[in-house]
Amino acid sequence: MPDFHAIRLHGPWTAKVLDSQFACDVSTHERRLSIPSDWGDWLGASFRGRVEFRRRFGLPTQLNPGQAVWLVLESVDFQASISLNEIEVGTMRLGDDAFRVEIGEQLQHSNHLRVVVDLPAEVDRGERNPLAGGLIGSVRLEISESL
Repeated sequence: MPDFHAIRLHGPWTAKVLDSQFACDVSTHERRLSIPSDWGDWLGASFRGRVEFRRRFGLPTQLNPGQAVWLVLESVDFQASISLNEIEVGTMRLGDDAFRVEIGEQLQHSNHLRVVVDLPAEVDRGERNPLAGGLIGSVRLEISESL
């Protein structure tokens, strides 16, 4: 793998409940947090449903024409859809290798990253069953020379 420069997108992120498998209404809950993070402190370890994580970031400075920009997500619990500037760029699940996609062509002056994490009640997550879900791995941009 070529040398790269990493820009961590750890915070601030905004998280919002999209839907819940609880009877109570948590749809109005929104929180600012840093990533990696689960939603245990916010919604509790037993929360099951879908949570949207949003982060804005600017165009990396001093990009050269021969460089590639990769979006990398290390881990989610349980499954996620990932979009950049309202365009879906992929999906991942707990236990997958890190999600990695080249995004240089989609970058704009101001960018909007959206990760929707879904944790259904009926899914078996092995040793993570008693833990909260969320965007539990690092999120970063990697800037490298094109291959």
